[in-house]
Amino acid sequence: MDSDAGSPMLGQESFGLPLAYLWGNLPAIDCLNLSKNEGMSKSAAIGDLKICFAASGDLRNLIRTVNCLPAEYDGRCDILFNDFNSLVVGHNIVVLWVLLNPDLATDDAAEFALHLMYSSMLTPAMSNFLSRSLDIIDGLAYRNDYSIDINGRGTLNVRLARDDLDITIEMLQSKYGQRAAMHAYSKIMCNPRRQDYTDRYLNSLEPAHRLSFTHYRSSGVLAPFSLDTSNFEEPNRLLYSSRGDWLLRDSDSPLHGWDMSLVFAHGEKCGLNRADSYGCLFFYLKNELSSFAKRLRDCRINITVTMFDATILPSVISSSSLKPFSPGCFDRIETSNLADYLSAPRILRDWAQFLNHDNKFAAILINFMNWQKHFPVLPDKLGTIGKQTIDKYASIMGVDVRNITVSEWSNMASPILVRFYGGLCAFTDDHEQFQSFLRDQSIEKFATHCGVRLRNVNRVHPKRAGAPMDSPRLTIPSKLTKSEFYNTYLIGGSESMTRFVEFELGD
Repeated sequence: MDSDAGSPMLGQESFGLPLAYLWGNLPAIDCLNLSKNEGMSKSAAIGDLKICFAASGDLRNLIRTVNCLPAEYDGRCDILFNDFNSLVVGHNIVVLWVLLNPDLATDDAAEFALHLMYSSMLTPAMSNFLSRSLDIIDGLAYRNDYSIDINGRGTLNVRLARDDLDITIEMLQSKYGQRAAMHAYSKIMCNPRRQDYTDRYLNSLEPAHRLSFTHYRSSGVLAPFSLDTSNFEEPNRLLYSSRGDWLLRDSDSPLHGWDMSLVFAHGEKCGLNRADSYGCLFFYLKNELSSFAKRLRDCRINITVTMFDATILPSVISSSSLKPFSPGCFDRIETSNLADYLSAPRILRDWAQFLNHDNKFAAILINFMNWQKHFPVLPDKLGTIGKQTIDKYASIMGVDVRNITVSEWSNMASPILVRFYGGLCAFTDDHEQFQSFLRDQSIEKFATHCGVRLRNVNRVHPKRAGAPMDSPRLTIPSKLTKSEFYNTYLIGGSESMTRFVEFELGD
């Protein structure tokens, strides 16, 4: 699950269908981060692991977590991958089926899978192969416990109710054509009424990245800039409703689901210039997806896909109907931003009992994307910051404000100041307000009652984007370089207000 909070990409309003969430809007994270916890060396003897994604959203955190396991890992890793959104679950299953299909070469499967994830159109060959997934989906509809063959040591198990995938079946059986699909896509992603929001976003990008963005938006195909995509002429039916409606919002972007520093580094390794941002993402994802598929074939990694309401899933696990999962078994429980909807105390009450008491690094991971709706925090007023600090922040943002006069600071139509004020939220010290937000929910009291405690220093993910991992406070990212700020907040789209907390077992 990801938030419907306003995207930094196209302003606070979004345009399009609100509840699909097929693309994540936070960079993928390694939910284990073994180097900061159990250890990565052979002497660490990590052993078997169990991970729960209680509200998984798309595949990005699963892929990143599996790929970050040590190369020599020979334990057994059981992963419970759950979401309650039937669109998301159906999409994930089909992408995994393609990616792990023994009839496809690994690199071909990875390229196919990335197009299923992020391209509006497919080639005829891809579309024909996708239609074969109906046989798998139909088979799932008549069995609540189904294993998909991946021809390796790992397994992909699907445990769903009979009608859970009806909407996916209807999407795959739809008959609309290329013209209708591109019209529906353009109506959302290239709507003239949204031009002001698009221009504000483009204003934050480097010139070459503006061109890369415009090129991707016009074609809808994730590919290197130089690639001829004219043969992508069949709708990707996983990204359209059965009636042919485009399922995403204009604020959604493939770039916002991945660490752009890693994306650019891999693109350059493949011979691309970082100017081709979507081309760099293409090769990065192809590598990530290939590595993931190889891991599942070579290692004992077992993924179980389910579709339960996150408030019901704990009782299902406790009933012993989701073996090998049981109370006290998980080394990590990743809950996404469920706390925005259920409250953190409810999550602790439901999930603390499932942490592995034999692992002192076992943790529940929670992020808050919408907490400032309850505790509004305004960026620091310029008069309280001081000129030296303003110049420092502006330099990190890549904005030159040295020649702006006092009277010009109130000109909200200035492109320079639009960028400056938009980035200022990333440097707002809201530590005390966030602590008040947590105290308002009696977090420490509930944590103690549930046998866990809030980590003073996170061990899996920094408390906010761009901040150091080892900080006990919500430290502002004032030590970021200009490039790091750009990759994190501008082209990477990280939400400056999102906060990450972790709970570990108590004494």
